[in-house]
Amino acid sequence: MTNEAQKLLEQAVKAVGLRGSFDPAEMGHKVGLNRTQAEAAARMLSNAGVLVLGFDLAAHFTPEYRKFRGPVEKKSDKKSAEPSVSSRTPGKTTKASRKDVEKPEKKRKKLAAAR
Repeated sequence: MTNEAQKLLEQAVKAVGLRGSFDPAEMGHKVGLNRTQAEAAARMLSNAGVLVLGFDLAAHFTPEYRKFRGPVEKKSDKKSAEPSVSSRTPGKTTKASRKDVEKPEKKRKKLAAAR
């Protein structure tokens, strides 16, 4: 890729983002390229699969390039073992109380004594 194409690409991404369309001649003018240089750079980017050029040289980014340069999508996390705050009943804690811990111990002692 030539320096002109690189300049045009960087300016277009900054100015219109990945979803917008633009005129390569206007973008090229902003980075110091004349109309011919900007159109040649746009054709190079089109041949490389970065841009799609319309019949009037209006350009937009290809879907493949948008996927490549776009933000990384988060994969949905599996639900954690801990319940969320909204599912808890008010006033109750998720920690086991002392009584809950002692109950199994007392049951074991009673069962052992009964045998």
